[in-house]
Amino acid sequence: MKPTTLKNILSFVFPATIFGYFIPSIYKNLTSTYIPVSSNTIIALIILNFALFYWIIIFKSRLREARDKKQDVLKRKSPPHPLVAARTVALAFAGSRAAAIILGFYLGLIIYFLPSFELSPVRSRLTLSLAIMALSGVLLVFSLWLEKICRIKDSDDKPGDNASFA
Repeated sequence: MKPTTLKNILSFVFPATIFGYFIPSIYKNLTSTYIPVSSNTIIALIILNFALFYWIIIFKSRLREARDKKQDVLKRKSPPHPLVAARTVALAFAGSRAAAIILGFYLGLIIYFLPSFELSPVRSRLTLSLAIMALSGVLLVFSLWLEKICRIKDSDDKPGDNASFA
């Protein structure tokens, strides 16, 4: 499998930005109010970021302990089970895609709200949207970091080639 590239991320951000721009417009035409932005999304992203960071720390330490050549073979801890490694890679892939979609959607929302910045309801929605974008950016960074941790070098890889995943 190939690692996530900037092109992959942008292929999720761009359509989500378009949806994030047009959905509030449709919502406003139907209800005559601005689309609500929930602070619960911020709480959910904070919890998700902490959980992913915790998993990164645990997984990285298990890999480091399994690769420690200084310890006796019998005293080394076993590496993570292959299914755990595969699920971790899937988690990293899903996290980067979800973060890109969230980032794009709220970017579109911010672009939609900017012309009405002087209104106080719009200002509070803009603040929440910026916080959500920042937290989704953190989620994206954590997911890409987890992908990097999960990469292994194949025996047939040449120096400079992209590494595959465990």
